Amino acid sequence: MKVYVIGLIQVLIWSTFSLVTWLSRSDSLFAKGILLVIFCYLAFLIANKIGLTRKSSFLITFISFLCFFSFEKVFWAFT
Repeated sequence: MKVYVIGLIQVLIWSTFSLVTWLSRSDSLFAKGILLVIFCYLAFLIANKIGLTRKSSFLITFISFLCFFSFEKVFWAFT
């Protein structure tokens, strides 16, 4: 159940990241990279604080990151 809750929270985090990058279109790639690192760290910290081990937190964060942005690319390719 913890993994499911963490997955949902991380989808919200990645959605917020997408919204922020969309709103800041004129920012440089470096600034967007820093934002990505901050959001990844936030997602990792939340997973770790809910009760997963560091390894599990990293794995869940990485999987949710890959899934969200893969689906986002597929969605934007069809629209």
